[in-house]
Amino acid sequence: MISMTGFAQNDIIINNIKYNFSIRSLNSNKGLDVGVKIPRYLFNIENEIRKHINVKLVRGKVDFRILEASENNQIKIDQQKLKSHIRILKKISPQSDDGAVLNAAISLPEVYSKENKKIDSNDERRFLNNFKNLLDKLSRFREKEGRILKKEILTYVKSIQKIVKKLHKLEKIRLADKKKKILKNFSSLDKIYTIDESRLEQELLYYFEKNDITEERVRLEHHCNYFISIIKDDKYVGRKLNFLCQEILREINTIGSKANNFEIQKNVILMKEFLEQTKEQLQNIL
Repeated sequence: MISMTGFAQNDIIINNIKYNFSIRSLNSNKGLDVGVKIPRYLFNIENEIRKHINVKLVRGKVDFRILEASENNQIKIDQQKLKSHIRILKKISPQSDDGAVLNAAISLPEVYSKENKKIDSNDERRFLNNFKNLLDKLSRFREKEGRILKKEILTYVKSIQKIVKKLHKLEKIRLADKKKKILKNFSSLDKIYTIDESRLEQELLYYFEKNDITEERVRLEHHCNYFISIIKDDKYVGRKLNFLCQEILREINTIGSKANNFEIQKNVILMKEFLEQTKEQLQNIL
């Protein structure tokens, strides 16, 4: 089991410039959504970066960035552009003093340009290798998170299993009490009306079959066992287990509607709580 959430970062120095690499992964219901933000001069390696993310991460909302963090990253003023903007501003506002015009022109982002970087194929390879190391680091983080979530989810599902076993005993008590109550009511009518014992037996059988939860209880137990086998053996389980949760909820709801018994209804509510906690954690699972 692997989590969709994780974070990793590291730094590297190339050509005396320090770069910060960071990658963040969040849960997503739309497959894989990748965002890549890197300097323009690294455009040649962007497709390679996206390809590795697609293969390695499979699902999630992923944001990868390379930022220049070095003080050697010098910014220059384009004097021609600055003079051009000053002339335009003076035409627009001739009454303004020179200092105000200069301040306004300098505040425009177009007058600045970063020093051109010379990146060769060896540098690109270093960028890619550092990215791959970072991607491995994120994968290990997601696997660790997945192991934590796996333990938590198993606790919830096993709690449901324990309640399912309790239902078997509660169901026997419920049926015995219901049968006793019905027969008591009929015994009082027996003094007034003639009761067909054969017909009464058929009606009672129909009534108890209609309200019997054995089938739902068995299916619920089977679903829980299957859930645990998937979570232990499979790697990418999020979607499959979400679908199985719907089946588990269907059986729990049917038991609740059929039971008409306070003790069973209490346990139905508990099972729903555990299932809701399970579904909440599954939103983060790959």
